[in-house]
Amino acid sequence: MPDRTKYNLTFRPASYWTTPGDGPPEGQAPSPTVVWRYTRRTPLLDPGQDFLPEREGGEVEIACVLLASVTADVISIRARRWGRRIVYRIEDEYGTTFRFKPKSSMQPLSMAELVGLIDGATGHLDGDANGLTSAYRSYNLDGCDAADLVEFVTVTSDFYPELQAYYAEEAGEWLAQVEAGAPV
Repeated sequence: MPDRTKYNLTFRPASYWTTPGDGPPEGQAPSPTVVWRYTRRTPLLDPGQDFLPEREGGEVEIACVLLASVTADVISIRARRWGRRIVYRIEDEYGTTFRFKPKSSMQPLSMAELVGLIDGATGHLDGDANGLTSAYRSYNLDGCDAADLVEFVTVTSDFYPELQAYYAEEAGEWLAQVEAGAPV
């Protein structure tokens, strides 16, 4: 687990919407997610094609787990308004039924709550995986050099500025565990 004292885990965006129904402000530079999606594509994919399900009305992507797999898989963590609550869902291009908590909240998640959602998600990788980061590294470890998998998973967010660094540190700790022979 990353050194939690280095990150502002109490950080909570004021809103996921700048005005009702909008996502991040117009004219904003492309997010790391957008840049990754369009630069990490492989010849197997139609350039610029996004295979994720359509967003529901007013839904925004609050975080994204990007896999450096052959098909450049993307796992999108989304939020939308539901009355006075915010409801969350996790989507990938395979129709996976992810299980996670919290399902909803009255206000945007704190960074600690979002990390808990990401680290506690289940229902993927044959239903046995726990979490959306190290589980994908460990799943691909057989026959692969662990050092090559450190950058296999990238977590980005337009709303949580420290999230990518947090999970980069987690990846380094995963590698140290693997190299020490500890179970992952």
